[in-house]
Amino acid sequence: MPLRHALALAALLAVHAGAMAQARTVTVAFGESLEPYVMPQQARGIEVDIIREALQNQDLRLKPVFLAQKRLPYALGNKGVDAVATMLPNYGINGAYSEPYIQYLDKAITLQERNLNIAGISDLARFRVLGFPLASRYLGEPFHQLTRVHPAYSETGNQLDQNRLLYRGSVDVVVADVRIFNYMNRRMLQEFNETPRPVQYHDLFPHLSYHVLFRSEQLRNTFNAGLRQLQHSGRQQQIIDQYDAGLTASD
Repeated sequence: MPLRHALALAALLAVHAGAMAQARTVTVAFGESLEPYVMPQQARGIEVDIIREALQNQDLRLKPVFLAQKRLPYALGNKGVDAVATMLPNYGINGAYSEPYIQYLDKAITLQERNLNIAGISDLARFRVLGFPLASRYLGEPFHQLTRVHPAYSETGNQLDQNRLLYRGSVDVVVADVRIFNYMNRRMLQEFNETPRPVQYHDLFPHLSYHVLFRSEQLRNTFNAGLRQLQHSGRQQQIIDQYDAGLTASD
């Protein structure tokens, strides 16, 4: 083969390989301050690992990017983002939603020593309540309506603050996922040498199942196929159990 033909073929193969490598990378936006679901500094977590391995089952490679939670619903406005994690179809954002891949266990959390009587969402109107970002939108219409008129309701993007403010008595109730709350207890002890106190969980909210929102229906379908493989093999539950075991061991 003449040298110029060999060089041309090599260049063509290099371009093709580069295109294939690019096609195998899927950029997914994740929210910050969601440990242990999303751990930005380590590029891992329950959600990150599930999505990564579901994509790997289809020979795709995850490229995670991390944003403030309130920016997540608008992440597909960036053409460099292929998908957004931790999304709900009823939020009103157009796109191709995956099958559910993770469920959060959001509860109202109070200090056990106070023995607060909270039997329903309407009872929260009597207390200072601190939620996570977009909790007022995610946790059902009754809670949304309460937060619109409740002068002592607020949200924080740093969920470690929820734990610290609850234990200090600065708020009466925090609204948080149980895994996140327990993880922040561990961080609070390690980083601030502040010891968690016994708490009471009030089961007021629906247990939300979250989806990945894709720009492309084809990519969504490919992800769903990989996710089903992960579920049927038992690997998805193994990922969840590994993180839950880590939380239990650190308590």
